[in-house]
Amino acid sequence: MKENLVLENSKEREIINYVSEKNALIDSKAVEQLAAEESFREIIDELLQENSFLITSEKVNTKLLKKDTKIGRVKEVIIKSTRFKAAAKEQEPNYKILHEYDVTDQSSCEGNVKDFMMLFRDKFEFLSEILKKRPQFSPKQISKLSRVSKNSDTEFVGMVYRKWQTKNDHLAIELEDNEASCIVLILKDDFKLNKLAEHLLLDDVIGVKARKIGDELFIAKEIFWPDLPQRPIKRAERNLSIVGISDLHVGSKLFLEKEFSNFIEWINGNTDSEKEKERIGRIKYLLICGDNVDGVGVYPDQFDELAIKDVFEQYDNLAELMKKIPEYIEVFIIPGQHDATRRADPQPAIPKEFRKNLAGYGNIHFLGSPTWVTIEGLKCMLYHGASLHDLYTSVNFLKASEPQKAMAELLKRRDIMITYGLRQPYVPEKKDYMLVREEPDFYFGGDMHHNGYDQYRGCSIINCGTWQERTEFQIQLGHIPTPGIAVEVDLNTREIREKQFYGGRNSK
Repeated sequence: MKENLVLENSKEREIINYVSEKNALIDSKAVEQLAAEESFREIIDELLQENSFLITSEKVNTKLLKKDTKIGRVKEVIIKSTRFKAAAKEQEPNYKILHEYDVTDQSSCEGNVKDFMMLFRDKFEFLSEILKKRPQFSPKQISKLSRVSKNSDTEFVGMVYRKWQTKNDHLAIELEDNEASCIVLILKDDFKLNKLAEHLLLDDVIGVKARKIGDELFIAKEIFWPDLPQRPIKRAERNLSIVGISDLHVGSKLFLEKEFSNFIEWINGNTDSEKEKERIGRIKYLLICGDNVDGVGVYPDQFDELAIKDVFEQYDNLAELMKKIPEYIEVFIIPGQHDATRRADPQPAIPKEFRKNLAGYGNIHFLGSPTWVTIEGLKCMLYHGASLHDLYTSVNFLKASEPQKAMAELLKRRDIMITYGLRQPYVPEKKDYMLVREEPDFYFGGDMHHNGYDQYRGCSIINCGTWQERTEFQIQLGHIPTPGIAVEVDLNTREIREKQFYGGRNSK
């Protein structure tokens, strides 16, 4: 007992001396509280960084609550020493950020009618040029269709302005280009075209083969979207890998801190399997597809669901996690609707004031959403995925548990902006950053909290899941997320595999 008392008093003196060296003051109750903490210096330093000249018991209590609760401040992740030699560490990175497709530092929107006109003109002209390159398709301008004889076949490109069922139960579509408009009918007994038309959305740009039956009236024979061309799967020359994750929601009470700490241990090579170590050692790139923190004030009553109620502190915690990623791995981070940037698409990168703690880390890149990066010669499109919510409500054959199918619909359109004016807001930039201007080899997404994979015309579609437990809102919707999964992609073979960290499940 006496020995313990001496030790305790010695530690209390050490605390008082440490605070005194910092030219600060501390009350006696705070000294007693800190004496029970091994990391008292860290706690004192954090309080002093918060401009706490006087360290009180109340301030220490607040700090300990955040530090000791699982759902509070992210605990320090200690990387165990391991005999791990990563092959990727010996390889120079080979990537190029395609800044011309990223709105970051390039926004020119003034919010006037002219901006909207330029946005839709850019969209129509780009997509119509793709359609014009289609074999056996020679479209006319809609304004020139008046010269086409009645009952003659013709071809044209238009943007869907509206659609409705006629009194005879045919589907009517009004199409327009930059100069004129016309009406296209899909007859009720044309089952194939009616099935295809279920995919048709307002603002879609489509090609049409039709027969003229009136001055501005046509019966459709074929309709098609700009789409990706049929392509073979392209592979990287070097035997390196990408890992994709998304929707960490750091700061939420439901953030899977333990599972994410295990992910960091894993990516640092801490595993007993030599075969797995070899595979981990080929990881050269990490893509994080948005909603990195939970944010503050994103939705009603969110404040009660937050473990960390300050957005700057949320990003500080995110930074501490990112610092544990091996420096030879290039990390690309895009925002989501919970991040501290504008909610409307296209989103610029997370502002510098929120990521100042990572300023010296040259391997960590903050980009906008959507964005493009060429990695090992393969074109990767990254988009958080907010527009998919409008897609699910616009058609009845898609669901959030299969996000890869919705993502393929966006690729078919070569446009990731669904009908303007629905739930997801869009900024009318003079240049349409939502267009799929390149032919991607990979399309990485997030937002849905559900993993999904597909191959579509040479493009690997990868929707990353989440590191957040099932939310009350998801329970109300009946949506079941797939948390705690890292997606590995072998760039040489294009093999996709999951590494699961949640619920004790084995990797697939």
